[in-house]
Amino acid sequence: MQLPLSAIKEESAPSKEQAHVFHQLLAAIEAVRYKRQEDYREKGHPQLKRFTQQELNDEVCPTYKNWLIGRTQRVPSRSLLMAIADYLECSLSERNTILLAAQYVPEQPAWEGGALRQALEQAQQVMQALPYPAIMVTHKFRVEAANESFLRLLELPSLDMLPQHQRMMFHFLLRSDIRMHSMRDTEVYAMWQQHVMYTLQHFKEDNRLYQYDAWYQQLVKQCCDEIVDFQKYWEKSQEATRQEVAPTKIVFARMASTGEVLPIRVRHMHISVTSKTYPAVSALFPVDEAAQAVFASR
Repeated sequence: MQLPLSAIKEESAPSKEQAHVFHQLLAAIEAVRYKRQEDYREKGHPQLKRFTQQELNDEVCPTYKNWLIGRTQRVPSRSLLMAIADYLECSLSERNTILLAAQYVPEQPAWEGGALRQALEQAQQVMQALPYPAIMVTHKFRVEAANESFLRLLELPSLDMLPQHQRMMFHFLLRSDIRMHSMRDTEVYAMWQQHVMYTLQHFKEDNRLYQYDAWYQQLVKQCCDEIVDFQKYWEKSQEATRQEVAPTKIVFARMASTGEVLPIRVRHMHISVTSKTYPAVSALFPVDEAAQAVFASR
């Protein structure tokens, strides 16, 4: 039997509880939108965003104006809220405020405090048990520890001898001596550049939800200021198509028996030690005969 139109409208109307959730969601979005307008009121946005209601409607959510005038009070999908959060350049905390307002499960932050220390202890045990060069890294691509094999292979001092801000994968990857060695061979240089791009893209993908957090912005600025060519590759990585498969990594290592520095091909394995991706152990495995010979000589 076909229901009368009035009954259909009644069935489709949101409950008082749903309407309440919708209104608190809308208030959360508007609070962030207004804050973002204030953030850029004096200096202007690099992409000329104005963060107006109309712009949000036109760029991300074609029904946003309908939400504002009460034409609909249905809680939108999580994916749409994430898109709105991206447009509003939300920090992880702001993003979770919007999700919680809509009664969605919030995004889980990376381990911190005691939980991070415990996870790092687990990673330390895994790293020390490996027969290959390996390091412990966090989601910020900070190197927390390295085994002796890794330090010998890259001829690095103990991490304790490096300033805190240099204990980063970016510093290791863009070292001046590595760049100098790689530029001697066109193919090797191309492979090294490909790996630099992949690493930067990987960092961005792993920290997508943090890209508007203060630590992320400060880290990128510091790397641009301190690491030669970092800004050039960072900007290129934004334009390049993301590489789904990790390229073979080029490492310049010294053959212990001859003292010759050789470009060797290795692959790295990412080993998570908890339910989260980080902290993790990153280990290097030899790919070609030269790499196997260098590994054996050390």
